[in-house]
Amino acid sequence: MATIQDVAKTAGVSTATVSRILNNSPNVLPETRERVMAVIEEMNYNPNRLAQQFRTQQTRNVLVLVPELENTFYHEIISGIEGAAETKGYYVLIAEIHNSRRLEEHFFERLKQKQVDGIITFSARLSPDRLEAVAKQFPVVVACRYYEGMRLPNVTIDNEKASRDITNYLLNLGHRQICCLAGNTDILLYQDRLNGYLKALKEREIKVPPRLLCSGPASIQGGYDAIERLINAGERFTAVVACGDTLAVGAIKALRDLGLQVPSDVAVTGFDDIELSALYSPSLTTVRQPKKLIGSRAMEKLIDLMEGNRLANRQDVLSYELVIRESTGDFIGQRQ
Repeated sequence: MATIQDVAKTAGVSTATVSRILNNSPNVLPETRERVMAVIEEMNYNPNRLAQQFRTQQTRNVLVLVPELENTFYHEIISGIEGAAETKGYYVLIAEIHNSRRLEEHFFERLKQKQVDGIITFSARLSPDRLEAVAKQFPVVVACRYYEGMRLPNVTIDNEKASRDITNYLLNLGHRQICCLAGNTDILLYQDRLNGYLKALKEREIKVPPRLLCSGPASIQGGYDAIERLINAGERFTAVVACGDTLAVGAIKALRDLGLQVPSDVAVTGFDDIELSALYSPSLTTVRQPKKLIGSRAMEKLIDLMEGNRLANRQDVLSYELVIRESTGDFIGQRQ
């Protein structure tokens, strides 16, 4: 088994230079780094990470807390995180917290126990005060969530404005009876999206029947069940604003099973632009987030925190895009 001394001798450098390269130190000439990395690959050298951790008090591990891994929205964000981590020699661990405050607290304990160097959280349950208390002691970055007045490093889009925009798109098509599938409004992300829908209707002086506001699991089954309940109860609506693409897909399936066509009878919008959105029939009008960029930006902020660098911006609010597809159809006038 090759040692660091073997690598240094073959590459014609000191062991200290090999160590700096393994730890992604910037103080190495590019040609030297390239030569040493070629030798490392040729000799299949694997550094003793436990020994490195003992010397540096760093694990080179970061933990990403994901509410639910079955939601494909997070997959591309994680890819962005992993890409940025790899360039700096960090290893990414993924933990699914099932929207559980208890599990989230459990994984934050790993920071205190020095099992990881930092955390990126798509925090679903912890309060802003609790998150900020942890962040005063340890490197923490929040992704895809925004709290008013938040001082934590944060990467997101303006979910409320995006939801207002997509609701306004339906209003501009002539819809007035618009149902909202809000997801779990105990989670701030879905509360923001619900608020955007409500603001768009309020600006047009359109009253929202409370029975057309549906909360529940942000899943395909959750969307299906909500629409099925509304239709079976005799509720009338011409459009659905779903606060997540999985909810929207479930809504379309339910409408079809109940004999309604999308978009000729009911228009449907989603949010997040997961891969299924473009492939489903009809393809889904939705909000596209820059998912990979969210991940890479969040990881870059975490690296700066872990390495003691000053953050240029504590909060990045990234742009989003309305993606218009088949599920919303054309202008309908003011159909009642």
